[in-house]
Amino acid sequence: MRLKKLLKGVEYDGDEVLINETEISRICNDSRRIRPGDVFVCIKGGEKDGADYIKEAEKRGARAVVCGKGVELKSAKALIVKTDAPEKALSVMWANMCGDPSSKMKIIGVTGTNGKTTVTAIITEILNIIGKKCAKIGTLGGFFNGEYTSVGTMTTPDAEVLYPLLKRYSDEGAEYAVMEVSSHSLEQERVAGIRFEIGAITNVTPEHLDFHGNMERYFRAKAKLFSQSKKAVVCADDYYTVSMYRELAGEKASCSVRNGESDYCAQDIKYRGIDGVEFILRYGSLSEKIVSPMPGEFALSNCLLAAAVLCELGFDMKTVCSAMADVQGVKGRMEQVKTGRDFSVIIDYAHTPDALAKVLNSVRAFRKREQRIVTLFGCGGDRDRSKRSLMGAISSRLSDFVIITSDNCRTENCADIIDEIMLGFDKNCPHIRIDSRREAIIYAVQNAEKGDIVLLCGKGHEEYEIDMNGKHPFSEKEIVAEALKRL
Repeated sequence: MRLKKLLKGVEYDGDEVLINETEISRICNDSRRIRPGDVFVCIKGGEKDGADYIKEAEKRGARAVVCGKGVELKSAKALIVKTDAPEKALSVMWANMCGDPSSKMKIIGVTGTNGKTTVTAIITEILNIIGKKCAKIGTLGGFFNGEYTSVGTMTTPDAEVLYPLLKRYSDEGAEYAVMEVSSHSLEQERVAGIRFEIGAITNVTPEHLDFHGNMERYFRAKAKLFSQSKKAVVCADDYYTVSMYRELAGEKASCSVRNGESDYCAQDIKYRGIDGVEFILRYGSLSEKIVSPMPGEFALSNCLLAAAVLCELGFDMKTVCSAMADVQGVKGRMEQVKTGRDFSVIIDYAHTPDALAKVLNSVRAFRKREQRIVTLFGCGGDRDRSKRSLMGAISSRLSDFVIITSDNCRTENCADIIDEIMLGFDKNCPHIRIDSRREAIIYAVQNAEKGDIVLLCGKGHEEYEIDMNGKHPFSEKEIVAEALKRL
C-alpha cells in the first residue's frame, strides 16, 4: 500500500512527492521485527523510546519512519515522516491498512472501571438472539460465529492485533462488533482508528492509578472514548460518570438505577436471590419488564446499560427486554459453581474496591438472614498499592467471614501484600490468613457451613496464577472440585 494512503487521517510533515510514491509492505513499531519494505513507527514505551532505534530499523530495511516532531536526525536512509502523535498515527495507519473496518460495521465501545466484560457480553448475546451478526472483543478474547480468537492478555489488544481482527470479522459478515475499551488503550491511542457508533461507560472508580497517576487523569482517559463516538450512553450512578455526562456536548443518553430523571431508569426492582433480578425499564412513556438470571445490583446496572445501548442503536425496547431473559451471564462474573452441597460457591472477577463492594452488597441484598457471606480475596502484586487497605476494610465490613490470600503476587512477597490489606481490615470480623490461594480455596470449601455463600473474588475468568516463578495454570473450578471430593 502507498504510504500516502496509509497516512490518510494523520497530520504529518514530510516530502509529499516521496510519500505518494513510496510503497509499504507492513507496519511495525518494533525495530527487532522490521523487514525490508516496512514502515517503522516510533512509539515511546514505559522505559524505551522507539526513536532511539531508527538506525537499527534502517539497517533491517525500513523504507520509511514515522516519528515525533521533536526527534532530531543527522542523516537518514529511510523516508522520514514526522507527526505530533506517533501513537495515534500507528492506530490510524493500521485502520487504513485494514480497509477502515469501522466504516463497514457498527462498532460499540464499552469502557468503565468495572462491568465492561459483562455489558459487552449482554449486548453481543442479545444482538445475536435477535438475528444480527455480532462479534465481541475484550478481556476474554475475540468471538464471532462460535469461534474463539486469542488476543493476548490485554483488555483492548494492540493495533497490530485489533485492526486485522476487526477486518476479519467484517470480511466474515459481522454487522456489529462490541468491544471493551480500557483506559490504557485510550491513553495510548490504540483505538484512534475506530469511529464508534456508540460509546458507553459503566462507572469510574479508583483503579490503574499506578499508570494514570491520579483520578483526574484516569477520568480524562475514559472520557476520550466519547470524542470518537457518534453517540454516548452513560450509566450516571457515580460522581465521575455524572460529571462526564454533564460535560458531553454531543448526542447522548443516560441511564440510572438510582436517578428517576435519567433517560433510562430501573423501577420496581425485585431481587430473586441467587436466581437473578427483575425490574421495569422505563424510557419516557415506554416501559417494559426485564427478567435476568444474573443476580445482584451489579447485574441490574449492567443489564440496564446494555438495554439502553441497544435501544439507542434503534432496536425495539420490547424485543430487547424479552431477549434479556435468555442471557446467561459471563464466565467469572458472579458465576455459580455447582457443588451438590448445602452451600453455594460463586466466582467473580472483583479485584478493585468498588467491584468488591458491589459484589458484596449485591449478595447481601439477596442472602437470607441465616446465610453467611464468606469472602476469599487478595490483591495483585506490582499494581496500585492504595487499593489494598481499602479492600481490606470493605471485605471486613460486608462479610461474615474473610479469607485473605494471594492473587497474582508477581514479583512481590505475598505476605507483604496481605500485611497491607490488613492495615484497613477490621480485625473484629472473623477471618484467617492463608498465603496459598489453592489452600485458601480448599479451606473455604471444607469449612463451609449450611447455607454459606462462598465468594472467590479476584480471579474470575483467569485460568492462571502469576507469582515470582512466573505464570502457571490455575483453575479455581478445578480446585473447588478437588476440595469437594475431599469432603
